[in-house]
This record gives sequence, structure tokens and C-alpha cells, in this order.
Amino acid sequence: DIEDIEDEDEDPLIDLTADGDVDLLRDDPADDEVDPTPLLNFSKLWIPKISSAFCPCKKLLLSSLGPTSQTQSQTLGIYSYYQDFNGRPSYYGPTNTHSSNRLYFSNMYNFWILGDKLGSNVGFIYNANPGDCPYMIADGWQYFDGQTKMWYFDRTLVLRCVPS
Repeated sequence: DIEDIEDEDEDPLIDLTADGDVDLLRDDPADDEVDPTPLLNFSKLWIPKISSAFCPCKKLLLSSLGPTSQTQSQTLGIYSYYQDFNGRPSYYGPTNTHSSNRLYFSNMYNFWILGDKLGSNVGFIYNANPGDCPYMIADGWQYFDGQTKMWYFDRTLVLRCVPS
């Protein structure tokens, strides 16, 4: 009957502690087997400040097997980290030519552009994706054709990290 169930000391639904006390939060922490001190003190937890872009790759390869390789061949090759610009990394290259281009993020247009000067609004290659790291943008790179004065997608135009 009901009185017999309430009197049993072995009922696991009622007896939550070793001494039969149902209250888990006791007044005296010394009675508890678990240290009441928190494992993490969030007021002192260090959280690193990360800039708007964290792009660890310092060398990039811009390559194409398509029309960019004929129309903008001077832009293809290895690019190296240059400096932060507009809160994101910028790169210079290709390193196999006497003059170099700059790949950077344009705040004015909110996209990645490759041109002959850092901050210029004229370019040879661009991507409308405003991603933080240009080499993490999977597709969508376009090249400028100087003869037609038009921008074209090149599905083989890719920018990838070169592991150091």
C-alpha cells in the first residue's frame, strides 16, 4: 500500500543522496562530495580577439584552364600575403613577372578584386562573394575581356591556398 512505498529507504526516485536528503543544494558545501567551485570562471575566460578576417594561408595560386588563361594570362600564378587592407588580407603577385598585381577586398563594392594597385577600382579579375578569405570562395570568379569590355565567368578560374 501507499504508506509502505513512502517508508522504503531504497526508493531511487526519492533517495537522491547518500544520506537520504532530497535537497541537492545544501547549506554547507563541506557536506557535498562535489566541489561547488565552478570549473570555468567565465568572467576571466580569455577569448582571443579575431579581426574581421582570419585567413592563415599566406601563398595563393590563381589558375585557369579556360578563357582566362588566354585573356588575362598575366594575372595567373602565385600570390603572396602583402598586408591587411579593409580589415582583410591582401596579396601581391604573380611572383613570376616583373610587375605585380594586388588581390584585395573592396569596401566600396563589397567584393574581391584583382587589379594593378591596392585600392584601385579597376581590375582584371573579381568575385562578387564577400567572403572573408578569397581562397575559400569555391566559385564565381570572373575575368575582364579588354576587347569586348565585358566581364565573363570562367568556371575553371580558381584561387587556392598553397600549403607552406
